[in-house]
Amino acid sequence: MRVHEFAKEVALSSKEILELLNGQGFSVKSHMSVLSDKEQQWLAQHFKQKNNKMVEVSTEKTVSEPAPSKVKEQENMQLQKNREPKPQKIKIQGPEHLEVSVDALQEDNVAVSVEPEKKVSLHQAFELEQRSMTVEEFALKTKFPVNEVIVTLLKQGKMFSKNSMMPENVLVALARHYEIPLSKKITAKEKQASMADVMQARASKKTGQRREPVVVVMGHVDHGKTTLLDYIRKTRVAAKEKGGITQHLGAYEVNTAHGSMVFLDTPGHEAFAKIRKRGISVADVVVLVVAADDGIMPQTVECIKIAKAIDASIVVAINKIDKADATKIEIIKRQLAQHDLLPEEWGGDVICVPISAKEGTGVDRLLEMIILVAEMLELKAEQNMPAEGYVLEARMQKGRGALATVLCRQGILRLGDFFKTGGRVGRVASMTNSYGASIEKVLPSVPVLVAGFEELPSAGALFEVISETEYRKLRFAKEESSSSQTIHKSQMLANSDATQKFNLILKADTYSSLEAILDAFEKIDVTKCKQLVVIRSGIGEVRESDVVLAQDTQSAIVAFHTKIENSAQALARQAGVTIYSFDIIYKLLEELEKITVRAKEVKMVKTKIGEAEVLKTFDIKNVGVIAGCIMRDGRFSNKGVVTVYRGRREMGSGKMVSLQRDKKAVKEVHTGFECAFLIEGFNDWQVGDIAHCFIEMPS
Repeated sequence: MRVHEFAKEVALSSKEILELLNGQGFSVKSHMSVLSDKEQQWLAQHFKQKNNKMVEVSTEKTVSEPAPSKVKEQENMQLQKNREPKPQKIKIQGPEHLEVSVDALQEDNVAVSVEPEKKVSLHQAFELEQRSMTVEEFALKTKFPVNEVIVTLLKQGKMFSKNSMMPENVLVALARHYEIPLSKKITAKEKQASMADVMQARASKKTGQRREPVVVVMGHVDHGKTTLLDYIRKTRVAAKEKGGITQHLGAYEVNTAHGSMVFLDTPGHEAFAKIRKRGISVADVVVLVVAADDGIMPQTVECIKIAKAIDASIVVAINKIDKADATKIEIIKRQLAQHDLLPEEWGGDVICVPISAKEGTGVDRLLEMIILVAEMLELKAEQNMPAEGYVLEARMQKGRGALATVLCRQGILRLGDFFKTGGRVGRVASMTNSYGASIEKVLPSVPVLVAGFEELPSAGALFEVISETEYRKLRFAKEESSSSQTIHKSQMLANSDATQKFNLILKADTYSSLEAILDAFEKIDVTKCKQLVVIRSGIGEVRESDVVLAQDTQSAIVAFHTKIENSAQALARQAGVTIYSFDIIYKLLEELEKITVRAKEVKMVKTKIGEAEVLKTFDIKNVGVIAGCIMRDGRFSNKGVVTVYRGRREMGSGKMVSLQRDKKAVKEVHTGFECAFLIEGFNDWQVGDIAHCFIEMPS
């Protein structure tokens, strides 16, 4: 029996069992350790004695009865209490709104307690913490109709629409009208002091409430990561991904029989290495998926190295057991051991669970093991502090603007909070959970889609809730610096060498896709093709402004997993701008390598291809002197350049204007044939002259 199995039988945590055993001198490493005979005997004896004591205490309480006289006294008191009628309260509505409490039994000497009824608004438990909000937000929070709030403001001489932002003085006046209390405004000094207390407590020991574990699923391409998550969530995600590979970092809250947890799905393509590293940086447990019929692959080794570098807990899911026999599983365990991941069956601490993500075999066991590992980590989060976390993914959505998937590690994120992330600021306008439902607040470790970013944030950036004052300062500073940045970019564009580079404008659906493509561009071998220069990169559809810029900079446009506006498509055809559209990243990279190889500037070398002797000349009016020749060697081309030699002396040269054989225009004439030709800029032909034909060829 293992530690966690015994813990389940006695309804305790694995950690408590480990503490008991280690306190008695037993050496037990983890919840997966197998209990020896001595350890099981000691535990059985310990819990037997404990149960006996509980039984004795219970028996004493049951056997001990009060004395007969005491019982009689209690019965009489209860009988008397039941006979007494209960006092009644009568409300008398008078000018002072008094509440009168009358004891109906005392008719002659009525005891009346009078209290003035407090005139409290219907929202007496509500407090406005914010110092500015829109009219619609105020109406939603206070449950007043938005039209009524607008009319109230008009009566106060203030004209606002439902989307207008009310400053602090207007909001305070409105709150007083509706008798809604305002919460105390925390000063920056008080906020700093409270944060210092939290950080000090966090440094000394783990504080806060228990939070859900964040699990990242990693592994090589096509080893079954997304299929595993599909089975767990009971939804289809792989079908929505082009080419069957995951290309975005997603976060999903999953409720299981063993508890709730949050899963991160990371892409397996090599171009998304940065995204995989970002996924691990916010995760508590790593599920390493290894295909039984494939074994450890290069990206699997990369995932192992990253997980070890940050000291993450690893659970190995050996997938596709329906396609492999038991010997393959043993081979994988041997491979894991070679990378310092010793399976617990071999005396190590790495849990290996054989599964079939397609059929669901072993998945329940895997979830149980994840919960056990998380239990040993004692995951907690501090909620009484401004929310902080990470941006997992960002994208543009028509009608909603910039959206981002946010995972907070501390604090509670609320609707209306101001925040900053990577030099960008915003305010939480709406939040949507993993199931598509709108929510007003979110606890730590729960992924949520946030709207309200003024600019698209960077995936992996730190997300922090800030005060309104700090928000306005950062926003003002951002506006001040934007103009200087635009000038700097223009100078860089002017200095670019167009002859050695291939300009393009890149548009993608999400920031992580954009980041992965730009990272892949840096790995393209510039010795074999032109260097890719990204004139502009952004999120969203290809628009007319992109086409105009492409025309001005002689650039191509690359659209990855995003749409092209009809007007932009028409303008591109008119302006001669090429737009490439892709849905799968490796196809994009392959095509761009082909394009840049074709577009690479090739060094041309002048090469002699043929030699002829002049036999006769023909002077034709308004045309020039034509040389009639016999081909002595090689060939003559109508695209060549002819150099004329008289003896050893070069007489002149010119580009071929016309080449004929048997009075017919031809492209080439070869050795042994007679021909006639006319060259540009030379007419001084003589019989016996030697003509050499040259063409430019790549070196």
